[in-house]
Amino acid sequence: MRTKLFVLILIWNGFTFFSLLAQNNSHAFVDGKGILRWSNDSSEIHGFGINYTVPFAHSFRMAKRMGISHEEAIRQDVYHFARLDLDLFRVHVWDTEISDSVGNLLENEHLRLFDFAIKEMKKRGMKFIITPIAFWGNGWPEPDEETPGFSHRYGKAACLTNPDAIIAQQRYLKQFINHVNPYTELAYKEDPDVIAFEISNEPHHNQPKEAVREYINKMVQAMRHTGTQKPIFYNMSHSIHLVDAYLEADIQGGTFQWYPSGLVAGHALRGNFLPYVDKYVLPFAGHRGFQNKAKIIYEFDPADVAGNYIYPAMARSFRVAGFQLATQFAYDAMFLAPYNTNYGTHFMSLPYAPQKAISLKIASAVFHEVPMKKDFGSYPENTRFEGFRVNYEADLAEYLSETRFFYSNHTHSEPPAPDHLKEIAGFGCSPLVQYTGTGAYFLDKLEDGVWRLEVMPDAYWLDDPYSPVSPNHPKAAVNHSLHEMQIILPDLGENFSAQKLAPSANNEWKSVNGKWMISPGVFILKAKKANRKIDPTDSYKNILIKEFVAPDTNLDTIIIKNLTPSKAMVADSVCISFEIIASPLPKQVKVFIQRRWRPFEISAFKTGGNTFQALIPAELTHAGRLDYFISIKTEENRWLTYPSNLAGQPDDWDFVAKNTFHIDFLPATTPILLWKAGTHWSRTLSDGVGNVDLKPSFDEDYLLYQIAWPETQGKDDLPLHTFKYYFGDDIKGFRHLLNEKGYLMVEGQNLGDDQPELEISLITRSGSVRSKRIKLDRSDQKYKIPLQTMQPGKLALVPRAFPTFLPYFADVDHGLSFDFNDIECVQVSLKNREASNLKFRLDKIWLE
Repeated sequence: MRTKLFVLILIWNGFTFFSLLAQNNSHAFVDGKGILRWSNDSSEIHGFGINYTVPFAHSFRMAKRMGISHEEAIRQDVYHFARLDLDLFRVHVWDTEISDSVGNLLENEHLRLFDFAIKEMKKRGMKFIITPIAFWGNGWPEPDEETPGFSHRYGKAACLTNPDAIIAQQRYLKQFINHVNPYTELAYKEDPDVIAFEISNEPHHNQPKEAVREYINKMVQAMRHTGTQKPIFYNMSHSIHLVDAYLEADIQGGTFQWYPSGLVAGHALRGNFLPYVDKYVLPFAGHRGFQNKAKIIYEFDPADVAGNYIYPAMARSFRVAGFQLATQFAYDAMFLAPYNTNYGTHFMSLPYAPQKAISLKIASAVFHEVPMKKDFGSYPENTRFEGFRVNYEADLAEYLSETRFFYSNHTHSEPPAPDHLKEIAGFGCSPLVQYTGTGAYFLDKLEDGVWRLEVMPDAYWLDDPYSPVSPNHPKAAVNHSLHEMQIILPDLGENFSAQKLAPSANNEWKSVNGKWMISPGVFILKAKKANRKIDPTDSYKNILIKEFVAPDTNLDTIIIKNLTPSKAMVADSVCISFEIIASPLPKQVKVFIQRRWRPFEISAFKTGGNTFQALIPAELTHAGRLDYFISIKTEENRWLTYPSNLAGQPDDWDFVAKNTFHIDFLPATTPILLWKAGTHWSRTLSDGVGNVDLKPSFDEDYLLYQIAWPETQGKDDLPLHTFKYYFGDDIKGFRHLLNEKGYLMVEGQNLGDDQPELEISLITRSGSVRSKRIKLDRSDQKYKIPLQTMQPGKLALVPRAFPTFLPYFADVDHGLSFDFNDIECVQVSLKNREASNLKFRLDKIWLE
């Protein structure tokens, strides 16, 4: 019924985002300087959006298994695209699911849902880059299915060379581009909202230049045979040694990707990745044949990076490099996002990753507001630009303009003109909105004294969303709960009225000093002076005023996230800090210190919405291990004790627990461990070069390097191998003692014919580097580096980015100051350039 009503409203109102495209005769073209423009006014085209895959592959199958309507899922997600100002959609169409083995287009459910998604996005004013050929199987992350398509029959490699496969692709491209979308009654070749076509996804050519150029031109000829005049693009991120073939082919532009943090780390990455996205460097930017080619980013994401500060910085670098269109990979369907099974190395969802989503909204503003090719300098100078700011340490992206104020985390920034604001989108607290919930919110001015407020449910990460995935293991959940909100807007005043419109309507009530208790939904806020009645079925931009899409509460577990460092100094005042994820929150919380005979109870107090602390008495902070439990009393008056989620309390006579939380109290003279092979290798980031294995040992595990090259390796002073480890969280309890340490210690030994030369570097939060080279010999196993002898070094961009042509080292401001108290990463590079037989072990690195 809701869907029927929605459609009737659109038709009845002549709703602006239901595009009457037949009246729009403008189309895209590429001018002589390689700029995409609209034909009606020659204005520059720019768009920013997402890849999204519900009509195909894993997302399609999971919706069927879960009993989810594909159409309803698409409608829900497209509404969130509108809320995030995403106006561009790209996807590599799974040709293997919508074609037969000789390239005929199959009119099936996948194609119908793709058509439906296009129609729903057009309603919201979105544009499109369509990539008809993916080459992929349809399995990931599951095994591939037996599919009817030509790419399943031939495989990617043969599709690029086999004459029959090439004919199949030509046939398929003709039929796909001629296909008429039954929902819009437009063929893709004539739909003005389709900006361009990208022939295929990541083709990976290995043939001679002439053969590659011929292949591309055959695909272009098939597409042009349909009569389409739309710009045609080809992937230039891969096999760049063939750039001449690409640039000589009959195409109008190139498509590129950017995964600055690599892919599939298997865990969330920590550390400052802003230097990784300082610039997008095109190695053939000066090529004569490239000057008239337009540029598109078909996929990008700081994969596995849990922070939300980075998207606007990537958007800035794209604009500086001359890109006009960019689509993040990939937005998670709302029904599937809790499990993150679609692409576990990415995580993007307004309901389940609200801070990342707000950061993406800010990135969209960057793409639409920042002039193309405007230079903002290098990091860290370019962390503030055109009203935008990105801040690693605050995990914050924000945008402050005359009319808009967006922020992805708590901020103290003041918008320049609060009385002129028209839009606010945020998370947490700001000078204008105080909110204790953990969902995103949106404030939109409808007219003077009248605002629309939309509040999303609280979002919680139950587990690392980038760790191995399963549909039986949720990584995130939401909870519809009540929180206090205070809004401080000159246009509303202190005692405005509020009326809830969705998900159910409520009576109007008054705020007191801008404060009231609020639950997720849509509200109309009115200043005292505002009298006009708002029709909930009216539109605001590309949404209806009363529209609201959010998952129901699905938080059905209790999780204690312990935030307390596991090591601290003797006699330090230490607080046990933890977060409780539960619905509802427990009625009572206790901390028990494990004593020899009986546990010792200390009080825990609430410090935030769901955060708690307990102060450890000074007499208990003596040298040794302190074991403790956290106990909670549920709504059902049951006591549960963690970390093992056991019934009862530690002071019960029959309470038995094998596991505890603990803090090791150590003397101030204790060395500070930065990296240890056996403990930290699984979380160590590497460039993936060389034969490096973790080996067991009686004393302790170590890294064994066995690297042999027949001739001099490396160029431009590139190392043979680099790894990096983030220890910032490991040394939280020791950070105030860093100034008392004078030496960087390395334990390792040469085991081969040639002497390894290692560069050991320490990296601060800001990305500043200090380095020292050492040579390992056969006898010494411990190497002592005075900290004052370390010199400015280079920040290696490890793990390596995709595309692989991007720089190995960050080209950041070399005037960055180095504050030893801010170190958080250790970097080790193998600098040998002429060695032919390297074999050595590396055990650990520490400060003393």
